[in-house]
Amino acid sequence: MAFERLCALSDLPEGEARVFTVGEWRLAAARSGTAVFVVEDRCSHDDGELGQGVVHGLTADGCEIECPRHGARFDMATGRATHMPAVAPIETFESKVEDDTIWVDVPQW
Repeated sequence: MAFERLCALSDLPEGEARVFTVGEWRLAAARSGTAVFVVEDRCSHDDGELGQGVVHGLTADGCEIECPRHGARFDMATGRATHMPAVAPIETFESKVEDDTIWVDVPQW
């Protein structure tokens, strides 16, 4: 795994999900201040695009993202499914902020 540039901090508004492509990965990201949460942009229930969903309860410790298709929710810090119909977790990615740039640690294919 290696850190790759996700975006400028200003390209990810607080409290909203955004979708980014890094290498072969489609990622959904949300932030609170400089705490950034990044997950694969894919619902484990039916492959819906999570980045099009609503972010709930955003704090520096985490948040949930709701799939816009059927309402499944996931903890963006751990990937754990928190609301049906999803039961399987989603993949999460470590991130960091340096000099107003967000970096994400993604596997190399």
